[in-house]
Amino acid sequence: MALALVFIAIGLVWLPFRNQIARRQYAISSQMLGRRTDDVLEDSEPQPEAEQEVYEERVRGFEMLGVFFCSVLIVGGLLIVVLTLIFRPPWAGA
Repeated sequence: MALALVFIAIGLVWLPFRNQIARRQYAISSQMLGRRTDDVLEDSEPQPEAEQEVYEERVRGFEMLGVFFCSVLIVGGLLIVVLTLIFRPPWAGA
């Protein structure tokens, strides 16, 4: 039951920060793959519009992947809670 609550808590905490996490994940993966990472984290220098659009689409992809994992964590946690309550109800004793 505690594991289920941890899953749900991680999923709920991740949701508000998914955009920042996605940007950071994109920057790290781009750096690991050897792609150009100039000003990926800092928006100090304006980028060409086409390049900015590609960047936003890739970040959006990472964000959607994060939403998928959040939903898997939350649904998995709820499933663990429901199955625990069905097969080992706390009101049934030991």
